[in-house]
Amino acid sequence: MLTTMIRKLSSFTYLNVTQFLGALNDNIYKLLIVYFFIQLDGIENSYRILATTGFIFVLPFLLFSAFSGTLADRYSKRNIIIYTKVFELIIMALGIFAFYLESKIGSCCILFLLATQSALFGPSKYGILPELVSTEKISKANGLMTSFTFLAIIFGTFFASFLLDVSNRDFIIAAIFCTFIALVGLVTSCCIEYTEPAGSSKRFNIDFLYEIFSTLKFASKQPSLLMAVFGSAFFLFLGAFVQLNMIPYAIHVLNLTDVQGGYLFLLTALGIGSGAMLAGKISGKSVELGLVPLAGLGVTLSCFFLDYFSDNLSKVIPMVVLVGLFGGMYEIPLDSFIQVASPRKRRGQIVAATNFLSFFGVLCASGLLYFVSEILGFSADEGFTIIGCLTLGVTVLFSFQFFDYLTRFIGMILSRLHFQASYSGIENLPETPAIYVCTHMAWNDTLLMLGAQRRRVRFFIQQEQDHSKWMKRLYRMLRVVLIPSIEPLERNAVCLDAIRKTLCKGISVCIFVENENVLEEIEKLKHSYSFREILEETHYPIVPVWIEKGKKDKQSRFFTRLMEKFRVPASISFGTRIPASMPIPEDCEHHELCPNH
Repeated sequence: MLTTMIRKLSSFTYLNVTQFLGALNDNIYKLLIVYFFIQLDGIENSYRILATTGFIFVLPFLLFSAFSGTLADRYSKRNIIIYTKVFELIIMALGIFAFYLESKIGSCCILFLLATQSALFGPSKYGILPELVSTEKISKANGLMTSFTFLAIIFGTFFASFLLDVSNRDFIIAAIFCTFIALVGLVTSCCIEYTEPAGSSKRFNIDFLYEIFSTLKFASKQPSLLMAVFGSAFFLFLGAFVQLNMIPYAIHVLNLTDVQGGYLFLLTALGIGSGAMLAGKISGKSVELGLVPLAGLGVTLSCFFLDYFSDNLSKVIPMVVLVGLFGGMYEIPLDSFIQVASPRKRRGQIVAATNFLSFFGVLCASGLLYFVSEILGFSADEGFTIIGCLTLGVTVLFSFQFFDYLTRFIGMILSRLHFQASYSGIENLPETPAIYVCTHMAWNDTLLMLGAQRRRVRFFIQQEQDHSKWMKRLYRMLRVVLIPSIEPLERNAVCLDAIRKTLCKGISVCIFVENENVLEEIEKLKHSYSFREILEETHYPIVPVWIEKGKKDKQSRFFTRLMEKFRVPASISFGTRIPASMPIPEDCEHHELCPNH
């Protein structure tokens, strides 16, 4: 019966449990060493001890990230995960002897080796996700893994103190517990299904800085990938600063103890886990980069309010949770995008470069805190305002970089609020960008299209009337191209060139036509030599779309009519995808492509 239950669990579940146990071990053992050094050197040296152990733990991520990325791309990621868990078990067993001998040097070496194991584990852990789950589940999978990671932080903080309390500060018993966790993690890692090597033949290079630089240079050639890497690294910088600043904020501003300050950060960790789960749910089957600027704005405002409400603990507590909540919503789309957008043979290296920048950001956070508090003399609450200003600047940058994603996400929300829409032919939506040719009834047709599909889309609308100033501004914000009525699209060189450039960027195109016969318009376009050149160059399909606006059901119940008072009934139908080489029959009245017939 137990064997049957084990087989029913997915490889992703075993991966999630494995990484949870690893993160739990990391957090328990780091705190055990801190408490061990405090016991040997005295509590008056706690800040020096925290700085030293923090630097030792970060150093392997800087030294070995490039190596671990190449390793993940050359060999089976599942096998690497198992070998790193064997390594972890050996390290934990050695940790028992380090505590038994009361060796400070030995404990530092164990911490360094444990961090090295985590550095080697990271690229394979995240790189294997697209190999275990389908693309539409990537966001949810990342949200779940991040939630479990921060749950491990919470449990690790608790168990480190709990184990020492119940054992009367017996570090050997605590180390034995960590060894047992490592053993369970090894067992769960063996249950992950085997994955084939990515096929990379890249050689290992001892010059890790050059490797990181060349990987980032490669990422810069992929649309939005480099910005996603820097954005993910900024999250760890932000989290490290919040964690470091939380203790002095609690002691000097809120008049709490250092332990109570630790509880405040646990609330932040709880918020991050909740935000990660929420981001996965909102993203659904796609990677929702439009969440990133909005979540960044949420982090910014929460940091500002931590300063503004610093004299009121009851208001500070929800702000602490919100910083984490928006932080989790900020991180998940970026991590998911890195995994999906990275080429399979370079995925491990790109994840490794992200890890390198992330832990370099942790060091920068320590330097920034020292500069702000010791050099400039700002208080801890003012420190949150400073990090809020930095986050605001990054958010503005992301708003420009991910503008198409942001407008699509906002358009989707407005579409859900404005329309009571029904969809048919959703299965005809391609995984790649596409050319949508759609009936045009009103300006809010753009919202319907933004709400019906989850890719970036650029609109080209036949201009039959003069629009108001506000409507022109809205169209400009949505990057709508108005096609002059004096010249049809198939002969408009400027519009055709804009369509070509848009498709080459991996962005879908939606052409709104006044003619109700969409297939007739598609046939006109396909007879255009210039448009056929675009189809042959991009190889993206054409999808006919029909939009209809209905009337409200006045005979429905009062409550239903009240809830739908401001929502317009509408239906949107997607026809069968038309390859560039496929002809369109003249008689479209009974054509199978049209879902209305």
